[in-house]
Amino acid sequence: MGFVQISLLAAMAAIALPILAHLLFRRRSRPVDLGTLRFLKIAVRQDTRRRWVKRWVLLALRISCVALVVLLFARPYRAESLGGGDAGLTVILIDRSASMERPRDGERLVDRAIKELPAVVAKAPARSRIEVGWFDSKVEPVRTAGEGKVNPSEVKAPAALTGGTDFAAALTWAGSRCEAARGNGPLAVHVITDLQRSGFGSVDTLSFPKDVPVQVWDVGPASTSNVAVTEVRPASLMVRAEQPTTIQATILNARAELLDQRPVRLTLSNRTKSIALPGVASAAPGASTTVTFETPPLSPGLWQGTVAIVGDDGMATDDARHVAIFAAARPRVLLLDGAARDVAALGEAYFLEAALRLAPPGEAAPDAPFRPIVFPYGTDARVPDLREVDVLVVANVGSFSTADATRIHAFLERGGSAVVFTGAKLGPASNASYAAAGLALGEIGGALAARDVPFRIAEFTAEHPVLAPFADPQHGDLRRLAFSGCTKLTPSQGVQTLARFRDGTPLLLERTADRSRVLWCSVSVGREHGEWSRSRLFLPLVHQLVRGAGGLTGAGPVRDLGAAGEPPGVSERPGGWDVRNLEPQESELEACTAEEFARRLGLTLAAETGATVNAESAPDATFDKELRPGELWPWLWMALAICWIAEGILANRTVA
Repeated sequence: MGFVQISLLAAMAAIALPILAHLLFRRRSRPVDLGTLRFLKIAVRQDTRRRWVKRWVLLALRISCVALVVLLFARPYRAESLGGGDAGLTVILIDRSASMERPRDGERLVDRAIKELPAVVAKAPARSRIEVGWFDSKVEPVRTAGEGKVNPSEVKAPAALTGGTDFAAALTWAGSRCEAARGNGPLAVHVITDLQRSGFGSVDTLSFPKDVPVQVWDVGPASTSNVAVTEVRPASLMVRAEQPTTIQATILNARAELLDQRPVRLTLSNRTKSIALPGVASAAPGASTTVTFETPPLSPGLWQGTVAIVGDDGMATDDARHVAIFAAARPRVLLLDGAARDVAALGEAYFLEAALRLAPPGEAAPDAPFRPIVFPYGTDARVPDLREVDVLVVANVGSFSTADATRIHAFLERGGSAVVFTGAKLGPASNASYAAAGLALGEIGGALAARDVPFRIAEFTAEHPVLAPFADPQHGDLRRLAFSGCTKLTPSQGVQTLARFRDGTPLLLERTADRSRVLWCSVSVGREHGEWSRSRLFLPLVHQLVRGAGGLTGAGPVRDLGAAGEPPGVSERPGGWDVRNLEPQESELEACTAEEFARRLGLTLAAETGATVNAESAPDATFDKELRPGELWPWLWMALAICWIAEGILANRTVA
């Protein structure tokens, strides 16, 4: 149930008038001395009882008349019947960005927006279809009751607000809905928001019809004093274990007064240890400052925590930001050399082992980035214990025994990863063994030899974390590598080809499943398929393949993301963790006017924007004259007429 003029319900106080009249002018009996008239006493007693009932019924009718008159002016309607029809479209956009979490008069701004919704819905013309959508950086339509009807009482505010404001995205969605409904009646858009000035991020992409009026309902406070942590920047999201790192935090002073020596605290913890580092921030009004924290050496594993500023302000949700850093231990690599030789330099894995023991270009490390163990794998050899292995590297191994295949398969099932390099020993006979070990990425064919020109890479997936460093030619052009041969492999379904030769033959392939990953390189790391192991690209490419198998490429297993509607914090995903925080612009709480809002977005403002408009003063004359679906005043008028007639008849037969 809703009311077009809910303020007129205050006139219900007039109900006291008939009650006072009833009490003041009620009949008072006087004793009269009469003779002994036994039957007269009975008649008087019955008449008194009838008069008593009539007086209370008369009072109820008079109270009902007053109440019905008040309700007629307040114009009640059935909320579930609002909207619906085919005579135009009214789109209502409700801001649910993080800034709407702010309090005003003891309630959140988003809750105030919900309270405005009945008044906004009531302004829709009769038989207009109504569509409601929440918006922050994207729009989420609110489910309606069908046929474009909306029940304001069923629209509930989200428990947590985390998104960034994007007026252009919201109005583009509303504009597309209006264009789809064009020609069926009047179009209108209502925006309930706090008019945050930082919400004009994607104005260049705005698409909105100029002839559709937009009414803005401002629910924001006049001003808000805010101090916020707007950014946390670790030197790297992945660091070497047992090494210190640096974390910088940006503090915004969105106040009119100086921020002087405000305490800031960094807290980090892993499974067994915790770190708490203090700091202070000072900034001029409207300015930002940077606070730097130097951590002690971090033990292996995920370190997560927050950078928080101490003190109360107008928006508590941006007083802290989450941070996570993965301290990576040196991966333990077991290298199975399928073509070992008595002279190490002639073995298959000689150059590969040397590469794994060297630091990557441009990095000076006190120890090797990997902990490789070379294991010659011949006919009678058995794969050692894999429980202490992070990455298994297979180099030119023709087949595995049944027991070893089972052991390798179990290793992959536990989340282990592998890198396979081919060679002369691999052929069609290797398919069954590699499939049993869980290392097969397709059907292994025979060896391919280059004839007139060497094999060269024609294309590779530059956005893949393993190959991303090679997207910049300054770091090395993979297309310059030359190979005299390779092993033919027909990829299975679900296997991704990361790089291929000019004739389309796959060079690098990848298969991921849950936590395990298998990378396949269809060339030998020895000299069998050329001298590419002597290229300056050999070391960084081998490092990327092994690190990629271990999930340590790029920034590592930690991703820093915007909230995008998700709760801020650190959440685990397959293969890593996601860090989500509020969008920094949500901490800039300065508001604009409705006129500036319209000017920057190129909109046509409807009359009386920014205020709750009474139906009597609405500029659309048809708004008052048309009968809105769900209005109850015809029934109230009928009830008033009945009560009025009944009151007149009864009053003539009752002494007040």
